[in-house]
Amino acid sequence: MKVRVLICLTMGLLWGCSTADFRRSAWPEGMPAPVGFAEHYQRDRQNAELQSLQEYLTWVERFYRGWELHPTGWIEISRDLTTKLADPSLKHQTQAKLERLGAAIAAEWAKDNTVRRITTRHIAIWGEALRKSAERAELPSVLDRVLDDVDNLLNSRIAADVITENRFYIVDDVLNEIH
Repeated sequence: MKVRVLICLTMGLLWGCSTADFRRSAWPEGMPAPVGFAEHYQRDRQNAELQSLQEYLTWVERFYRGWELHPTGWIEISRDLTTKLADPSLKHQTQAKLERLGAAIAAEWAKDNTVRRITTRHIAIWGEALRKSAERAELPSVLDRVLDDVDNLLNSRIAADVITENRFYIVDDVLNEIH
């Protein structure tokens, strides 16, 4: 029993040390607090064996801010999607859903490639669907469908390969071939 208490105490102290830098360091504005992501990281032991907390949080930040290979991050994408909404109530609801969606996607996507259930391909498909839905004034319904996709994927209710380019809209190339 004393050994178990000692192990728990040691793990708690190590956990505090591992996240202390992130609580004090500059975390980009417009992103959820790093503590929530650090807690998500700690719950996935398989990922923690493959990736450091620092690396994980770096990928979370890249998701939100973008980086050299994909310069447009979730902060900018969310802002672009909501600027097209005129109704203040709908805009507020949509922002809240986009924040929830971004946090769920980032927490999973930032993991090591061999562990994560949300891939860059999924993000591209969902991103394109959201962009098209905003152009067609269908953002609220498509956003709800993307939220469902993420929830279902993370809870193993759908397989990753179910999410394809034609899940939300038929790809333009297919339409061009039909005509």
